[in-house]
Amino acid sequence: MIVVSARQDTREQLCEWLTERIAFYLDQPPESIDPDLPLTDYGMNSIYAVSVLADAEDHLDLKIPDLSVVWDHSTIHGIARHLASLRSGAEDAR
Repeated sequence: MIVVSARQDTREQLCEWLTERIAFYLDQPPESIDPDLPLTDYGMNSIYAVSVLADAEDHLDLKIPDLSVVWDHSTIHGIARHLASLRSGAEDAR
């Protein structure tokens, strides 16, 4: 598992972290998850999605205001981009 200070995560590290978390919840090896495929293709459901987002909030020390982010940004790359923009906005507000 990748352990990096959340404030230092690059978008690529965030993608790797998300891939590992999603693979964990879907009980699949991380290398079997394509970051460009919609998570629904892997059978991601709302319970797992909320769990991943709760993990992301803890990892990034960030409040995710809309839990539909997994459906609105349906791929790992899309979610990572969105989380990076939320994190950037939160850091700008400090």
